[in-house]
Amino acid sequence: MTMDWTALLRFPLEWAALALFVASCLYWERAGASGLGVEGCVASAMIGLILGYEYSESWGVALAAGVGAAALFAVVAGLLLHLLRSDPAVGSFCLSLVPAAALGLLTRAGPYRLLEVKPLPGIVHGTVLGGTASEDLLMNPILWAAPLVVGLGAWVLWQTPFGLRLRAFGEAPSLRLPGARSSLYRLTGLVLGALWAVPGAALLLGAHRPSPPVGVGFLALACVVASRWSFAFAILLALGPALLRAAQPAVLGTPLAVPVEIAPYVLALVYLVFLSRRALRMPETRRTRVDPDVL
Repeated sequence: MTMDWTALLRFPLEWAALALFVASCLYWERAGASGLGVEGCVASAMIGLILGYEYSESWGVALAAGVGAAALFAVVAGLLLHLLRSDPAVGSFCLSLVPAAALGLLTRAGPYRLLEVKPLPGIVHGTVLGGTASEDLLMNPILWAAPLVVGLGAWVLWQTPFGLRLRAFGEAPSLRLPGARSSLYRLTGLVLGALWAVPGAALLLGAHRPSPPVGVGFLALACVVASRWSFAFAILLALGPALLRAAQPAVLGTPLAVPVEIAPYVLALVYLVFLSRRALRMPETRRTRVDPDVL
């Protein structure tokens, strides 16, 4: 039994993608929705990337299509949740199933250029890694920019007047502030959360060709809940699932393949069981969907 441990080079990519999804989950949670909707943002972004490149053969157009698809999902989901007054968690999860199922059907109907073209569009060429599998994984400007994007997301949420009002409206939907519409702030928060997911979707799409992964947004949400909605702690918790996901290609075709494939979700369950008991307490009043002592 031989294992190709060079596959672990994808660990920075997996961790960066999960960190971006953590930011998305925090925005959706703070906007009074549910981080379960981030999976729909990821799937929508992947659909936009695939179809955008298929019909234009331009990476820039593909990125724009991914941004548009993710933002469109956030707007539609936010409006439906607001108008129908549905439970945020149930509604977000059910709405996410639509683009997730569409992504599965789309990839089965392939092949598509973005899932087969070599070298991968958007990477930096002319380096010592040229022509190797590591080039696709490590020479990606999106990977390099991921820490800046996550930092920007954290700064907007915690250090700006917009972030303060978004958190206030998310924690107390009945709150009224002069000159500020809570529904508009919450919808804007959902769109921003969707935008943070686009670079993560692009990273995973390039690393897992020709079969884009699903369910990674749920791993990020588990880290967010287990961290009690802390940016830094959630990203640190994402280290474990990212490492396990990076090891999956190394054990492909061995008896360890199935255990390693389900291991990230088992670890996420362990996080939730042992770290999130206080974070998941029922709200103390009917007027708020979250517990202010926790959030």
